[in-house]
Amino acid sequence: MSKMAGNNETNTDVPVFGDCIRKEFMLRENSVFLNHGSYGSMPRCVHQRQVKYLEEIEHHADIWFRYNLYEYLHSAYKKVADFMGVSSDDIFLLQNVTKAVNTVVKSYPFKKGDAIMISSFTYGAVGVTVRSLVARLEDVAVHSMNITFPISSEDSIVDQVKLFLQEHPDIKLAIFDHISSPTSVVMPVKRLTELCHQHNVLVLIDAAHVPGQLDVNIQDIDADFYTGNLHKWVFCPRSCAFIWMNPRRQHSWFKPLVTSAYDNDGLWYAFTYEGTKDDTPYICTIDGIDYYNRIGGMEKIVGYNSVLLKKGVEYLEEKWGVKRLQIPEHMEAPNLRVLPLPSLPGLTDDETQFPYEVFRGQKGLRIQKYILDKYDIQVAIVSVADTLMVRIAAQVYNTMEDFIKLGDAVFELMKG
Repeated sequence: MSKMAGNNETNTDVPVFGDCIRKEFMLRENSVFLNHGSYGSMPRCVHQRQVKYLEEIEHHADIWFRYNLYEYLHSAYKKVADFMGVSSDDIFLLQNVTKAVNTVVKSYPFKKGDAIMISSFTYGAVGVTVRSLVARLEDVAVHSMNITFPISSEDSIVDQVKLFLQEHPDIKLAIFDHISSPTSVVMPVKRLTELCHQHNVLVLIDAAHVPGQLDVNIQDIDADFYTGNLHKWVFCPRSCAFIWMNPRRQHSWFKPLVTSAYDNDGLWYAFTYEGTKDDTPYICTIDGIDYYNRIGGMEKIVGYNSVLLKKGVEYLEEKWGVKRLQIPEHMEAPNLRVLPLPSLPGLTDDETQFPYEVFRGQKGLRIQKYILDKYDIQVAIVSVADTLMVRIAAQVYNTMEDFIKLGDAVFELMKG
């Protein structure tokens, strides 16, 4: 089991969650930040430690890259492995889950007639990665399973996947989210993994939102690969993630995306040395994890976040006259919730093309930016089944007042 639960001993030096602990972060003063799930937020103490490492590099770069770096990284690997409840021999640190997924799918030796399985819950960048890859391969397909709401039970998901695998015997690799983005559904990944292995299908679990949010037994899930971000819910610097390769299901084809000087010296060195790069986010996983545990660990952090989120979402449902996505309570992510965005005259019905290339015609991002500029409130506005939704993330620095401000802002826009 992982050690994400942390230390339950009382730490009198920890500020009260909410306004008091917010002072330990570097968030813009008076802003409402309800989108921790996208990029996270690093405490000031972790940032300061990263700055010290950056200064150490500049004091003598050769000493850093030739000697000190690897000692630091060995310590970081052990810290992350202990936190996630696995062996440090089986994990590799890299920038983010998107790169981890790329690493697996671009290493896998697909043959003619093979296929990859994804779903409508698959993270957008992962879907793009898979489709881009198969477009360059001869006679390799991607099959996407459509998951619809309401979700009645885990059984309904498992039964749907079982039927999908029977209908598509060419599937060789399946990708499942553990906590789906943006729908924030906790998927029954252990059962899905068992089912896929019965069909001789390899499994990659995208657990971008899991570290720091769910206490998991990765080995018990038994997927071939499991990857999660550490800069989202574990207070580590951006960007930092891990990928775990199941020691009971070794795959000799698994290699890092970048081939460099130590490619023949084992996977640890092959992943660790990809040429000159900034490894300080990896090294500072030690500090992020220590901070996570110092302020109470999973029991206290998720306990606060889930209670606040439940109360806040119920307030917004009543204020806006909407209902959150209908899924069983035990399948709801503790720190994330999704509910429909009400009709906003002049915004939700506006088809004008936004001039900034970054938005690429995505209406949700345009509205998200409008709310940020007008009210200094940050949430994620996403499209789920062609419906605009608000994804709200709660963290220890949030309070009920944040939800009230969001509720009032959207309510004002509802009136036009």
